[in-house]
Parts: sequence; C-alpha cells; structure tokens
Amino acid sequence: MYSQGLISEICSRNDIVDYVSRYVRLKKSGRGYTGLCPFHNEKTPSFHVSPDKQLFHCFGCGAGGNLIQFVMRIEGLDFRDALKTLADRAGMALPEDDGYDNDAAILKKKKIYAMNKAAARFFYDTLTKTPAGREGLKYFAARRIKAETINIYGLGFAPESYDMLFSHMREQGYTQEELLEAGLISQNEKGSVYDRFRGRVMFPIIDVRGNVIGFGGRILDDSPRADGFKPPKYLNSAQTPVFDKGRNLFSLNLAKNAPGRELILVEGYMDVISVYQAGVKNIVATLGTALTEQQVRLLNRYSDEILICYDSDEAGVKAALRAIDLIGSVGGRSRVIRLRGAKDPDEYIKANGVEAFREAVSKSVPGTEFKLMQVKGKYNIESTDGKVKFISEAADALSTVNDAVEVDAYISRMAQETGIGREAIYSEYKKKTARNRLFRPNEEAGRIRRTEVPKAEAYSGERKGSIETELGILRLAAEEKRIYKIVKEQLSPQDFDSDAARLIAEEIYKSWDGGQRPEPAVILAKFQTDGRGAADAAGAFIDPVRYDDNETAVKQLIRAMKMDKVSAQIAEEEKKGNSMDIMRMAQLHKEYEKLKRQQ
Repeated sequence: MYSQGLISEICSRNDIVDYVSRYVRLKKSGRGYTGLCPFHNEKTPSFHVSPDKQLFHCFGCGAGGNLIQFVMRIEGLDFRDALKTLADRAGMALPEDDGYDNDAAILKKKKIYAMNKAAARFFYDTLTKTPAGREGLKYFAARRIKAETINIYGLGFAPESYDMLFSHMREQGYTQEELLEAGLISQNEKGSVYDRFRGRVMFPIIDVRGNVIGFGGRILDDSPRADGFKPPKYLNSAQTPVFDKGRNLFSLNLAKNAPGRELILVEGYMDVISVYQAGVKNIVATLGTALTEQQVRLLNRYSDEILICYDSDEAGVKAALRAIDLIGSVGGRSRVIRLRGAKDPDEYIKANGVEAFREAVSKSVPGTEFKLMQVKGKYNIESTDGKVKFISEAADALSTVNDAVEVDAYISRMAQETGIGREAIYSEYKKKTARNRLFRPNEEAGRIRRTEVPKAEAYSGERKGSIETELGILRLAAEEKRIYKIVKEQLSPQDFDSDAARLIAEEIYKSWDGGQRPEPAVILAKFQTDGRGAADAAGAFIDPVRYDDNETAVKQLIRAMKMDKVSAQIAEEEKKGNSMDIMRMAQLHKEYEKLKRQQ
C-alpha cells in the first residue's frame, strides 16, 4: 500500500542489528550475528541476523524476514503498525492518504476505536457529572484517588442499569451488531442484549498510540446476589479485533514517556494508579491474567529491565517466579521489588509514603537472586541434608538462566555459603541442565552447504523441493546482473510456481531493469505478513547455498525447475487414467528426456 521508496527509506534508517539487540543478545559471527531465537526455546543459537542484507532467519523454527517482519512477529503488530513503529523510530511520518486506511479490517478497527472512545466518555461523564456516579466517586475517594488522577486515567462508572450504555450508543448512530463486535454489550441465549459492564468503576485500557482498546471494570459490591450468583470482582472487555488482554498492558501509554529504561510491573489497576499518583510514573500492570510472552516482549520494547512488584503473599511470590523465568526465556532482564509489611504497592504507599517505595525500588534484587533466596529459605543449610537439597533445587533454578557469567557467579556464591566445592555444584548444574533439555524440542540448527553444482534429478518430481529450487534461482539472480540475464532469457516471473517466488521475481526483474541492484530487505517488504513466504525468502538470502560456479549452477537449477514442472504435468495426466491425452503424454515425456540430456 506504501511506495517502495518510502519502505526502503524507513528500512535504511533502522538498523536491524540495533533493533533486534533489544530482544536478543547477539554475538558477532563472521559477517553476521547469531543468538538464541526469541520465537522458540533453544540452548544452541540458531538465530542469524545479516547486517548486510538487513534480514533475520532462524534455522531452528524457520522464522525469518526483514526488520518489518521481525517487528510484526515480536510485537504482534500488523504490517502498517510495524511500519509506523519503525517510521516513528526514524523520525518519519507515514502518509495518511495512501489507500491503506480503506482496507476493510482497518476500517473495522477504526470503528471500534471510535465506539470505545465514546463509551469511555460516557463512563467518565456518568462518574463525574451524574447522580448515578456518586457510588463510584465514593469508591475512589475511599481509595484516596484525586480528581486530577481520575482525569488523567479517564476513570469512569458504569451504572447499575440493564442497557443505559446500549441506548446511549444507539443514539450515537452505532448498530447492535457493531456494539456486540466491540464487546460493549452482550447477548443472552434468548437474543436479548444488555450492557456488559454494570455497577462497576471503569478503567479504560489505552494502547501506546492513545487508542481506547478496551475496559476493565471493578464491582463495588462483590457479595453474592439473592439468586446465589457471585459476579467476578474484575471484568475485562472480551477479545475484539483491537483488544487481546494477553498482548496489552495497563498504563503503558503513560509509562513509556517516563525517564529511564526501567518499567515496574504490578498486578492491579489500583496499584498502578496509586503509585503513579504518588509520582512514580514508570509503572504498568497486566490485565487480570498471568504475564504472557507477548506482554514481556512489549515491556522489553520500552525498557532494559523489568522490576517485578507483585503481591507479597504466596500467590504473588509464585507469580513473580513464573515471571522471572518468562522474562529470562525471551532474553530480558528482571529484578524483584520486595515490600515489607504490606500486601501490595497501593497499601505500601498509603502506609509508608512514596519515598519508602522509591527506596524499596532501589533495593530490588536480580530475578535469579530472588529465585535462589526462595529456594534457600526452604532448607536449613547448616545441616548436610539441607545443603544437598538446597544445591539440587538451586541448580535446577539456574538451569533456566542463559547467561554463563551469571551462572558462574551464583555457583561461586553457593560454594561459599555451603562449603561445597564449585566443581561439585557445577556438576549438579550441568546434570540438571542436560535433564531439562530432554524435554525441549530438537534444536539442531544450520543447513548442509552444497559446494557442487546441483543435480537436476535430485529436484525433479519432488514438489516439496520446488520452492527451494525457485528461491535458489532468484537468490543467484539478485546477486549478479549477468546471472539475472541468464534467468530472464529462460524464465518470466509468471513461470515460478509459488506465490512467494513469483512476487520476489517481479521485484528482482523490476530492480535490474530499472538500473538498480535488488535489495532483499526491501523486496521482503512486499510480504505484508510475517508468514512462510517471507521466512523462506529470508532463509535463501541470509544463508544461501554456495556454488563453485554460479553460472553453471543457475543453469542446472533452471533445468531442475523445468523438469519438476514437466514431471508434475505427467503426474496430472496419469491421474486421468483412461481419459488421459496420449499425444500430450508423449510430448511431455519427450520434453522431460530432452531436459534430462542437457548439461
């Protein structure tokens, strides 16, 4: 939808190594970089980044593409939002009259954003301007929330009414079907519709671009009703085209503007609001569910370190331990804030003040250290049995840590604390690491490189290999103009079977014919998804098969491609049985034999 020139400029202004390094610890390897893939769990690096071609590819799980596709996959964005993210990063603006906004899916999202904004205004006005909102104001007053904070967060109140919001939104011109799709109303088995949120204080959930994407609502009275039904204390919007509670965070729209590169992660809306009101702005919360990988990746985009500040009860500690492992699994860094004498941040600040909270933040401990502290607290390490159990469980905890230096440092500390030799502890760690890897998928990476000219017969009749053959031809055509001329003489873009190869061929032909060298990263921008086509193409470009003689190789690959097509046509004729065209079959066999004899 955007011009190739604009996409090329956005890609050129964003270095893929610099961007990927925010999520992956990359190490120099030849002309490129390698690291642990952020898209699947692995111990042996199979993730490759090429700064020359501005591409990435994982030979373990197959993910690949250019920087736009990396942003789409890592942050869960569509093509336009990923491109906008990179444009913003480069200080560029995307044109609004490019035709993209006429896409049906985009129009639907815009309509839902508009409905959510109107609903947020309704809830806010109900809270602050009507008698029905007095209950909500009493609740916020009891929680010491100021009017200024209510305004900053756009807090509101959903009245205890069957269809007050529904009626209001109908007056605004929205249909029942649209309101159902936006998740603002619900429908029962009899077909009757009613407001989803009733008798609740409302928390608008706003994305980093300022769009209201959904709502969280807290009930004022969570005691069972007369019929015995106990409504949920918190209720979030249902999943919609613009809202997924596992992919978003509350208050990130405000926290992203806070100074520094740390984000404090808490569990509840009120924890965020209370801490923010006290002057600590870099704070966000999950949306009523356990932390997800998508949320961690979103946090990593705006921070170098995530400070976990969960409730101090047993459930909070368990959630913190899970969060530490999840953050570490995607290459992030975590610390844990410990609050003494209070259940949660909201309670702590009210009891001790913001300076005490800031001090607790400054004394936060690394995630790995917090894990080992929890293990150590379970055993008496003065006894031999306690030492053995502590070492065994601590080694298990360390087996999920990817930083070898960090592991070594903690093993040295454990040796000092227990009097057990480093070698023995390290041996236990290695044993636990090896055992845990048995339960992970095979992580063998890389591919066998061919240095000889391929044999056409190895490809013919095997449709599975046709995409590799086609991409192999195009990769060679993109590297050298003289090779491109050989390809163009025998093949047009329409001769390629796969959609991916056909699209790439069109771009390579267009570039060379226009007097420019093809740019793989710009070509892959034609794939406005992060799917298989982009991944296959990235794999061919980023770690290509090398041949002793490219000219001979491309001729053999073209021959292999043609033989494959003829073989497929023969198979189609054979399927017809008695109705097959005998003359056609004879011609195909003759053509196949002719190709086979070519050198």
